[in-house]
Amino acid sequence: MNFDSVYINHRSELQLHLSRIVDCPDIAAELVQECFIIFSREARKQIIEHPRGFLFQTAKNLAYDHIKHRKVVEKHLNNADPTLTVSDELPSAEHLAIVNEKLSIFSNIVDSLPERAREAFILNRVYGMTYAEIAIEMNITDSAVEKLLARALLHCRKQFKIHQADFSND
Repeated sequence: MNFDSVYINHRSELQLHLSRIVDCPDIAAELVQECFIIFSREARKQIIEHPRGFLFQTAKNLAYDHIKHRKVVEKHLNNADPTLTVSDELPSAEHLAIVNEKLSIFSNIVDSLPERAREAFILNRVYGMTYAEIAIEMNITDSAVEKLLARALLHCRKQFKIHQADFSND
């Protein structure tokens, strides 16, 4: 497999696809580069039978991760106390480290979900899609969506209990 030809054949399509998901051409371009870095790394380890499928799955995962991170940051910023001054709003390095650690733990918990459960969870919790919309998107039944989300939530609850001390150290 020729990496250059895979890049030439799929870069534009991948960037357009990602631009629609993340709603920003610059971020989409960065994610495309990251996709090809991952692709290149994996192609050295294994034969990738379907490069396009691999790239689009990687792109989707990276886009979901980006959106998930953006939502957490936006939520954190929106929860800031409006009575604070600008200098009060700037978090300390220690606070940023704690927030980043919590975000990393949360991200690892979500990433440790089985692929289909993770996809359904992200579509529901990040994109706000209904069970019916997820069923259409994933081409499964509403009942299957319900089971995937139940499994995902159970997994997250168990993992949060394990990491409870990490989340209460504010």
